[in-house]
Amino acid sequence: MMPEYFVDQLANGVRLVTVPMPHLHSTELICSMAVGGRCESPELAGISHFLEHMIFRGTAEYATSTELERAFEAIGGSVNAVTDAETTCFHSRIHPDYLADGVALFASMLLRPKFNDIETERKIILEEAREDFNEEGAQVNLDNLMVALFWPDHPLGKSLIGSTETLQKIDRDRLEAYYRAWYLPQNLVICACGPLKQDEFVCIANDEFGDWTAGETLPILPAPEVVTTQPESCWVYDSDSQVSLQLAFRLPGRQDERTLSIRLLRRILSWGGGARLSLRLREELGLTYSVEANCSLLSDTGYLAIDLSVAPKNLVAAITELFKVLAELCQQLVPDDELAAVVRSYLFDLEFSRDQSEAMAVRYGWGLQADYVRTLEQDCRELQQLTAEQLRQVARDFFRSEEAKLVVVGPWTDDGRQQIEQLLKSPDLLRSLS
Repeated sequence: MMPEYFVDQLANGVRLVTVPMPHLHSTELICSMAVGGRCESPELAGISHFLEHMIFRGTAEYATSTELERAFEAIGGSVNAVTDAETTCFHSRIHPDYLADGVALFASMLLRPKFNDIETERKIILEEAREDFNEEGAQVNLDNLMVALFWPDHPLGKSLIGSTETLQKIDRDRLEAYYRAWYLPQNLVICACGPLKQDEFVCIANDEFGDWTAGETLPILPAPEVVTTQPESCWVYDSDSQVSLQLAFRLPGRQDERTLSIRLLRRILSWGGGARLSLRLREELGLTYSVEANCSLLSDTGYLAIDLSVAPKNLVAAITELFKVLAELCQQLVPDDELAAVVRSYLFDLEFSRDQSEAMAVRYGWGLQADYVRTLEQDCRELQQLTAEQLRQVARDFFRSEEAKLVVVGPWTDDGRQQIEQLLKSPDLLRSLS
C-alpha cells in the first residue's frame, strides 16, 4: 500500500512533506514556521503576527506586496498566512505546472524580506486589534478573555495581535532581531500536496532553501502547571442586544492519548443535525440561534470551549442547560446508535479529506511541525475502537466543575450574574445535575 505522505530533510534542517494526490488539478503549498505567540516576551506581545504581515511587505525580488500578490496570481495562487500560539503558516494553492515558481516565491518571502512600510502595516494591525474592543475600550473578544483566565501570567494568555502599547514598541530593529532569532531552516516545514513527485519537490526545495544557514534554536516557555480548586469567571459589560458567552475546560495537550476521544466528544456536542448542544439549546428550548464547541490543542495544554449568544433574560437558563448536557456525558453512556452515527460521520469526513489538498497539508505539514502526525488510516482504525465507556470516562476526566472557566460579554444583569456564580459554586456540579 502506498504511503499517505513522505518526509525528507535538507542538510540545513528544513523538513519537507510530500503528499501525492494525483487525482487533483491543483497543488497546495504551505510553509509552517515554528514561531507564534508563546515565543514572545510580554513587552513585545503581537510581534509574531506583526512579522507575518511584514513578510508580505516586499522582498528582494518583489518590491511591494502588490507585486508579490500578482506573482502568485500569475501561477494560479492567492497567498495568505495565519499566526497562532505556536506556528506561523504561509500558504497558497497554485497550478501544478508551476511548483518551482511557487516554492521560489515562498523562498523570496521567507529568506529575503525587506521590511518595507512598517508604519503603514502598524496602522493596519492597530485597526485589526481595535476589533477586539468596544467603544469604552474594554476587551470583548471571548477568546482573548478566556486565554487570560487560563494563563494570566504567561505568553499563552496574551492576544496574538498584541495591544496598542506593545504594537507601538515594535520597530524595524526589533522585527529584524525577532526574524533572525526564529526564522531558521530547522524551524521550517514545507508541505506540498497535489499531483507532484517527491523527488522533484525535494530537488526544487533544495535549490531554493538549501543554502539557508542554520542558527541556534531558542526554547519556548512551557505552559505553567496549574492546580484549580474552583471555577473562574470573567464578566465584561457591553451594550448589545445579546449576551455572548464561552464556557471552557482545560485539556492536557494534543500528545495526550485521549485526544481522539476528546475530538469525538466535541462532535457529539457540536457537529451536524444530531449534535446535543444544538438539539437541546436551539431545537428544544429555543434559547440560541447557534451554539458551537471547539478544541484548542497545543503541544502541552489546551481547552475545549463552547460558544453561544443569548438574550439577557435567557442567560441563566442557557448556562444551566449547558452544564446539564455535559453532566449527561459524564453520567450516562452514549447510546450505541448515536455513537455509531457520530463515528460514521467522522469517518466520512476523513474520507472526504482525501480530496482536499488543504486538509492534507494541515494533517501532514502542520502535523509534522506540531509533532502530531496521524495518518488517515490510524484515525479511522482508532475511531472505530472507541467505546461509550471510554468516552464517559474522558468526559469525567475533563468536564469537572472546579475546572470550569466562564467568560460573559454583553448586557448581563447583576441578578443573572449572581445566580450563575452561585451555580458555579455548587459542589460537584457536573455530577449532581441530571
